[in-house]
Amino acid sequence: MMTVSSVFADALTGDQLQYAWLLKIGSDLHFTNHVADVVWAGNTYRSEGDVLRFPAIARERTIKLQSYVVEFSGVDGAVSLALRDHDRTGEVCEVFLMLFDGTGGQLGDPVSLYKGAFDSWVERETPTTSTVTVKITSPWVKPNLTAGRITSNHNQQDRYTGDTFFEFAHEEKNTIGWGGEA
Repeated sequence: MMTVSSVFADALTGDQLQYAWLLKIGSDLHFTNHVADVVWAGNTYRSEGDVLRFPAIARERTIKLQSYVVEFSGVDGAVSLALRDHDRTGEVCEVFLMLFDGTGGQLGDPVSLYKGAFDSWVERETPTTSTVTVKITSPWVKPNLTAGRITSNHNQQDRYTGDTFFEFAHEEKNTIGWGGEA
């Protein structure tokens, strides 16, 4: 059973309740589907029409192995640019539910609904739309998912200029086929 503040509980019984989802990706990306920016815990959750769709998240006590997908509008490219900034694999992602009163005032702190790890993202373009989909995975699905895992020389150079550990990571000398060299 979840315990909430008395202000929160009173709002749930009222008829002027509004809510919004807050999404935190790593320590620097914050989004909301609210009509205006939401400031909480020193972070500003952007409301620029970026968030198109949040998944239905059920809060349960048992360990769940599911992943969730959040869809963004990619029209201005801000989300894509922020995700391309560096390798976010394994960064902590959190989804919160924030309640508002009838005037748009925040009702206490939001409820934490899900905490997982950044898995992947995909940008899709059609003649009429542009979307970015972010997959957040339960840490129990991929227990070896490491924050900031470096898998290529390019990613390594972004973080540690001059470190040549991954310099030959994707170089093939010989193609090996079934039963021997091809």
